[in-house]
Amino acid sequence: AAATAAARGHRVVLCERAPTTGGAVLLAAAAPGRAEFGNVVRDLSGECRAAGVEVRTGVEVDVALVEREDPDVVVLATGARPRLPGWAVPGLVVDVRDVLSGAAHPEGRVLVYDELGFHQAPAVAELLAARGCRVEIMTPALVVAQDLGATLDAELFHHRAHAAGIRLTTGRLVTGVDGGRVTVLHHPTGAIEERWVDAVVGVVAPEPDDALWPLLRDGPRPVHRIGDCLAPRRVPSAVVEGDRIGSGL
Repeated sequence: AAATAAARGHRVVLCERAPTTGGAVLLAAAAPGRAEFGNVVRDLSGECRAAGVEVRTGVEVDVALVEREDPDVVVLATGARPRLPGWAVPGLVVDVRDVLSGAAHPEGRVLVYDELGFHQAPAVAELLAARGCRVEIMTPALVVAQDLGATLDAELFHHRAHAAGIRLTTGRLVTGVDGGRVTVLHHPTGAIEERWVDAVVGVVAPEPDDALWPLLRDGPRPVHRIGDCLAPRRVPSAVVEGDRIGSGL
């Protein structure tokens, strides 16, 4: 959005709360086998520089800042925040982002519970297996990480998972956690199973980090939401959405 709007002649200020731009994409690129994903950040950052976007890092945007800057338009791209499943037990169950960022350090027997079916669960599972954890990926789907086929990564991941001793389990829903005991429903048959673990990594859809939206939407200037701030999705959707908003300004 910033690069497209600036290329169209607008004066654009991009405020990033973190020390560097990139957000969740940069975090994903730090996972095993995902370094090339960082090209998305590098390419878009290069477009911003070429278009003359003013980038301010380490800046938390609030209503007061918006009023001081007094822009004609505000575009919110504040991303998403982690969301744990309803059965999560604090301390035992952690979010995949916290593991990838280093904020959480599961050890021992780790269950990676995946409802997204893409790169997140394989990446964190391989990371933990390399640290010596006994890892199982569990999913309600019929195939673990079924959408890896779209990026031609499925076969390679299954080879690596087998070599690393990662257990792949399908057709199962976690229904409860009590201490280290995880209750599991095999939904095709209705059978109840149990797992004993030291940690659970939840790979579930996050929720929009849109706290600024209700504070700004009724103000004197147009406010747009893009990317995960509007609805958590994958990178192509966010890029297309940002370009569309930038083109319309």
